[in-house]
Amino acid sequence: MTLALNDPLPSDDRQENTRLAARPTPNATPASPRSQTESDQSPAKPDRDRAIDLLRFGCLVVVVILHSMMSAAVLGPDGTVEPAVALSTTAGFAAASWFFQIMPLFFIIGGYAGITGWRRTRAAGGSWTDYLRARLRRLVVPVTVLIGLAGLGLSAAGELGVPSDLMTEASRRIGQPLWFLAVYVGLTAFVPVAVHFHETAPRRSLAILAGAVIVVDGLVAVTGVTGLGCLNFLLVWPLIQQLGFFFADALDRPVRMPVTCFVLVAALLTLVGLVAAGVYSPNMLVNLNPPTGALVLLGVVQMCVLRLVHSRLGRMLNAADANMHGSTTEAALEPRALLAQIWGRAIAWGNRYGMYVYLWHMSIVIVLIGGLGALAQAVSFVPGASGLVLPEIGSSWWWATRLPWLIVVMALSGLVATAVERMPFPSEQRLASVGRTIVELAREMRGREAATSGAGTGDDAPTLGRPRLRAAIAVGTAATGIAMALLIGIAPLIWTVAAAGLLIGSLILSAGLTPPRRPTGR
Repeated sequence: MTLALNDPLPSDDRQENTRLAARPTPNATPASPRSQTESDQSPAKPDRDRAIDLLRFGCLVVVVILHSMMSAAVLGPDGTVEPAVALSTTAGFAAASWFFQIMPLFFIIGGYAGITGWRRTRAAGGSWTDYLRARLRRLVVPVTVLIGLAGLGLSAAGELGVPSDLMTEASRRIGQPLWFLAVYVGLTAFVPVAVHFHETAPRRSLAILAGAVIVVDGLVAVTGVTGLGCLNFLLVWPLIQQLGFFFADALDRPVRMPVTCFVLVAALLTLVGLVAAGVYSPNMLVNLNPPTGALVLLGVVQMCVLRLVHSRLGRMLNAADANMHGSTTEAALEPRALLAQIWGRAIAWGNRYGMYVYLWHMSIVIVLIGGLGALAQAVSFVPGASGLVLPEIGSSWWWATRLPWLIVVMALSGLVATAVERMPFPSEQRLASVGRTIVELAREMRGREAATSGAGTGDDAPTLGRPRLRAAIAVGTAATGIAMALLIGIAPLIWTVAAAGLLIGSLILSAGLTPPRRPTGR
C-alpha cells in the first residue's frame, strides 16, 4: 500500500508512464551523448520534480516539529495530568510564525501538482473521473487507516480507565491534522474546473478570488462577526492554489529576477503594513483559522522565494544523475553527487511515507505525553522527580529536553509510518467488486418490491451509475467523513465507525469509476 501526498503521480497506464518518462522535468540535467547511450538501455523513470518533492516533505516536517513543540502537559494541583499548549505566549513566537507558517507554500505546491497531474490526464485522453479516482484513493486510504486504528486505541484506553476529559482532548489532538485533508480533498475535486478558469482568464480568476477575500475580511472587521471569516475557507485556499498554477506555468520561462524581487518586496511590505495597522494579527497561526488575506500575501512571498531558488535547488538535487554514468571512481565519489544521492533517498522516503508521518505524529505525541504523565504521577512521592519528567513549560529544563523530545517523536513517527504504510488494504478492484455487489443487491430488492406492488421495474439504471454524479458523491462522502473525525472526534467508538464507514464508502464509490476493460478483438 504505497500511498502518499506526492502528486504529480504516474498514470495507471503503462504506455502512458513510458511516454511521460521520456519528457524532461523542468530542472532535469541534460545528458551527454555517452550517458544518453547508456540511459537508453536503463529502465525509464517517471518524471518528478525533486525540488518540489523535497520542499513538500520539508513542509510536512515543519508541521510535525511545530505540533510537537506546542504539545505539552503538566501535573495539576490534585496530581492529575492536564494537557497544555506551549510556546504560544512565548516572546518572539509571533515573529517566528512568519517563517514556520508554511501552509500557503504547501497549497502552492499542491496547485502545481494539481495542474500538472490534470494536464497529464487530459493529454492521455482521461476525464475528470479518471483524475479524481486515483487521487481520492491516495488521500482517503491513509486517513481511513488512521481513524480506524486510533479510534480502536482510544476505545481500549477508555476501557482501561483513562478519564473522559483526557480522551476527548486526545481525540481532538489526533484529529488536528485532518483539516488540511478535508480542504485538500475539496480542492483536488475542483482542480479541472479551476484549471479551466486559469487557462481561459488567469488574471480575472485571480482578481475575483482576491476581491472576495478582501470583502470577507472587510465584513469581519466592520461587523465584528468572526464567524463570517469561515467563508474564506472557500476563497483563500483556492486563491493560493491558483498561485500554484501560475508557478507551474512560469517554470518553462527564465526567471525574471527584477520582477520577482519587486513582487516579493511589495507583498511583504503590504503584509507588514496591514499587520502594523491592526488589520491582521502579527501571529500567522492566528491568521490560519479561519484563513485571512494575510496568508495570501504570505503565500505570494513564499511563491516568489520558491521561484528564485527552484532552479538552483533542482540542479543540486540532480547532481547525482549528472555523474551516475561516469566511468571513474572519482566521479562517483564527487561530494556533490554523494550529497545529491543522500537527498534523493530522503526524498524517495518522504514521497512514500511523508503522508503517514503527518497523519500519525499527533497520535505519537499523545501516547508519549500520556506515558510521561503516568510516570510523573508514579514518582510524585519523590521531591522534584515529577518536575524532571514533566518540567514547567518554558523553564530551562523544559527547553533542554526539547531536542531529545523532537528526536523521539520524529523517530517513532517514522517507524509507525513505515509499518502502517505496509498494512494491507483492499485493492481498488476488490472495492469495485463490493460496489457492484451492493448495486446488484439493490436492484434485486427493487425488483422484488416492484413485483410485490405489481409495478414494472423498467430499465432505469441506478442514478449512481452516472460517473460524474458518482464521483461528486464520493468526494462529498470523503469530505464528510474527514470533517466528522475533525469536528466531532473519534471517541466514543461509534464516531470512529461512522467516520471510517463514510470514508470506505467514498472509496467504494470512486473505485467504481474504473472503466471496464474491453476485449481487443472484434
